[in-house]
Amino acid sequence: MLRRRNRNALLKKIGFITIIVLLLWLIARTIPYLFQADTSDEAAAVAEEFYKYEQTGDFGSSWELFHPLMKERFPKSAYVQNRAHIFMQHFGVETFELEMEKPEREFDVTVIDGVKPFSEAYRIRVTQKYSGTFGQFDIVQTCYLVEDGDEWTLLWYYPNQKNEDTSQVDKSD
Repeated sequence: MLRRRNRNALLKKIGFITIIVLLLWLIARTIPYLFQADTSDEAAAVAEEFYKYEQTGDFGSSWELFHPLMKERFPKSAYVQNRAHIFMQHFGVETFELEMEKPEREFDVTVIDGVKPFSEAYRIRVTQKYSGTFGQFDIVQTCYLVEDGDEWTLLWYYPNQKNEDTSQVDKSD
């Protein structure tokens, strides 16, 4: 009987030590995440910064927050000129109100057809409320934020479209 008690005590000690080691391992894996900022907040901050620049007409600064795919699609000078021309001259607006939904995390996201999917992205639906020459109108746009290196960058959503060159503007007007 003496051996059986020692064996049970030994098994209890091994079980207790195993549980303690497992808990310590879980705590050690969790601690780094406690000190990181919430990535959805970081992504939302970049989207908000992008549209704050757009609100003030600083299209050059907003362009800088684009993902390289967007920069490729819209050369900076063309983007700045076209945004100012369309919104300020054609629509007669000086600024707009902004509403953003909470970012939603998605995996294996195809933002632009024909381009390799992003392994992780945050989707944000943005509503721009304009008041201009032609009255009040809203533009609702789906944006995606993805990490490019260490930086969060913004992409607009182009479903069911091949990566066409949209930087060419119809010069007939």
